[in-house]
Amino acid sequence: MAFDTFSNLKTAIANYLNRDDLTAFIGDFITLTESRLNRELRVREMISSDTSTTTVSGTQSYSLPTGFLEAKSVVYQSNPYKTLRFISNSDFYDKYNASVGNGQPNFFTIVGTNILLGNPPDSANTLQIDYFKNITPLSDSNPTNSILTNYPELYLYGSLAESSSFTFQDERIQTWGSLYKEAIKNANETAERGFTTSSPIQMSTPMVA
Repeated sequence: MAFDTFSNLKTAIANYLNRDDLTAFIGDFITLTESRLNRELRVREMISSDTSTTTVSGTQSYSLPTGFLEAKSVVYQSNPYKTLRFISNSDFYDKYNASVGNGQPNFFTIVGTNILLGNPPDSANTLQIDYFKNITPLSDSNPTNSILTNYPELYLYGSLAESSSFTFQDERIQTWGSLYKEAIKNANETAERGFTTSSPIQMSTPMVA
């Protein structure tokens, strides 16, 4: 059976479990798997690009895009465009304290749900954030997504591992957990090769003076 929809996935999981008393919990196993995938999976299908933020002179902190998990690149669309480098919170605060004036940002850091730029910008420009975004959860109203389409084994093995934990089946936890971890490893490694060998993400044409 193809695991190409939410309904088909639940049926496949039920067939593997072969237990009628767990049917009502299968949706929970899938939800828990999605939470785990958001923490552990980093593939191109999760990449989104946001250009909704315009910097304000003297303002250092800006809200992150909806569903933000991790930054892939941050571009300050000045003339010319500038790709900002990530630094840790401690290094950022050491470098960009209250005495630092406005200027062209060179670095960024993430604090909670905000992105901080250093230096604070001295003009209004678009901030382009390419980032890994939360997986769109499966449901009856959203029967599929790009992760289920391209990596169905992650949903299957992850849900079966969650079911084994729920039922305290230690042996099956090992089996399904190992299969899930191997599938995650393969997906991330394949994606990483694609990130390093494929063409860069296309950005808007820089402004010309």
